[in-house]
Amino acid sequence: MLYHSVIIIAYALTAVVIAVQTPVYVQGIEPVAGYWAGGVFFLLCALVHDFIMRHVERSRFQRDLLKMRSDLDMAESGLDRFDNILGRLAGKDGNMESFAAEMQILRKLLKQLSSDPAPEKKEEEEIILSVDEEVPEELDDAVETAADPREEAPPRDDAILEIVRAGLQENKVDLYLQPIVRLPQRRTLFYEAFSRIRGPRGEVITPGQYLAVAESAGLIGTIDNLLLIRCVQLIRRVRQRNADIGFFVNVSARTLNDTAFFRQFVEFLDQNKDLSESLILEFAQDDIENASEVIQKGLATLAKMGFSFSVDHVQRLDFDFGELGDRHFRYLKVAAGELLPGRPGLPMDIHPDDLREALLRENIELIASMVEDEDTVIGLLDVEVGFGQGFLFGVPRPPQSVN
Repeated sequence: MLYHSVIIIAYALTAVVIAVQTPVYVQGIEPVAGYWAGGVFFLLCALVHDFIMRHVERSRFQRDLLKMRSDLDMAESGLDRFDNILGRLAGKDGNMESFAAEMQILRKLLKQLSSDPAPEKKEEEEIILSVDEEVPEELDDAVETAADPREEAPPRDDAILEIVRAGLQENKVDLYLQPIVRLPQRRTLFYEAFSRIRGPRGEVITPGQYLAVAESAGLIGTIDNLLLIRCVQLIRRVRQRNADIGFFVNVSARTLNDTAFFRQFVEFLDQNKDLSESLILEFAQDDIENASEVIQKGLATLAKMGFSFSVDHVQRLDFDFGELGDRHFRYLKVAAGELLPGRPGLPMDIHPDDLREALLRENIELIASMVEDEDTVIGLLDVEVGFGQGFLFGVPRPPQSVN
């Protein structure tokens, strides 16, 4: 504004000089004519100045407009990328309520990590899923020894505990998948989800190594919650390409035995009931048989949502398959060695050759677990087992390396 004022004053002074000096230096010019000459000069200067300033303003406006359009294009591109990210997280059905529920759980997990719960703490406020894994017997013995509260944890357990804490804080809890195949075609129809923790040097810590120390430190709930969220997010991504693949996730006894945890577990799955056809919840046989009335009602609620169940760690087969089918259990996992012809097998009320047919009548599929050699597969085919799982068909691997 000051700049324009100075220019206008300069125009005015020049016009005054012209008005006063024109009659002096030009013969025959009246003073009035000099005044007119000064006024015309001032008017012309004002018009030229206005024209130039309008041109400058127009150029500046065009530059600003181009910059705004460029910024708008960048913003739209960013929104498109953000929308694609949300779309992949929420899935093809766009279930943003379930995505918001996941964010709430992640916020709780961060709060739990920051509070650093004491080892004696037995109750938490989270949804707990197990990280159950097929572990060799020698690892099972090591886990049981480490879990004995009467024995002092060796230094190796302390090192593993530090790796677990660092892995949780640095988001190094990874999802691993093991295939479950249709027999005899060996076509993968399901995956079971497990968790692994990456150490500071890239080493992979398995549940057989960290399960006992994480349980004693009160961290197992955080690990299992991350596993659940990773699995749900993976299902959403996979369903965009192949909606026929199913995923098994173990539910621990700790969840079932704590009504507060189990209530939150049911509420979370209610936010994700659009995944009911792809997510199979797996329970140990002892946990199902010893379930309280509250837990049974919760399972009935999940069944009404459309979720299917599986029974794992089967120790006996002398139970009512009809009741199991009515409760929406659709899969039964039995160790392959218990199903082979000529073996003693598990206690049951029917002939072993009639087992698969009895299960199919109740819409229950039999899955042989821990299949490790071709001879076992031949034996399973003799008894018409429909599905197999084990190291022979594939070890647990990250989703990126699974086709």
